[in-house]
Amino acid sequence: MNIITQTPRLLICEFTPEDETLLLDLDADARLTRYVKKRTAQESKKVFKDTLKDYQKQSGMGRWGIFSLADNDFVGVCILNYSEFDSSSIELGYRLHLKYWGSGIATELAQALVSYGLNEIGLKEICAVTHPENRASQKVLFKAGFQPHGRAFWYGEDLPFFKVSRSSPL
Repeated sequence: MNIITQTPRLLICEFTPEDETLLLDLDADARLTRYVKKRTAQESKKVFKDTLKDYQKQSGMGRWGIFSLADNDFVGVCILNYSEFDSSSIELGYRLHLKYWGSGIATELAQALVSYGLNEIGLKEICAVTHPENRASQKVLFKAGFQPHGRAFWYGEDLPFFKVSRSSPL
């Protein structure tokens, strides 16, 4: 297992081939895809296969699993990678299982990924988008140091756009 970073409660690491069903189950839960692009099972399998292949690039960026340090439970998935909508932007994103909502895990995760991106791999800036109605994720981004920067047309929608940079206070 290749560990990317960890927090007091979370282990963020590369997926293993045996983890495929974890991502497929996450993608299949309509409650967890309310604000994100929905994928068919076939699309999810391709994303997972591509994710494993991308690890070979060793760029320090990617799509990773989030696991509880307390019991190794699968918490969700996160990304810190080049945006498919703007190849010059590094995008932060995440999805958590419902039982972890409202527990501060998202903020802990976002702060850890910002620190990892800016301090460990030397990114100058990280961006994120949210669905306009997803106030909880917007609140998480603010707590992680992101600031609003207008809107971006990503994922087929006009979305609130956020950025954090090395010069931003964390």
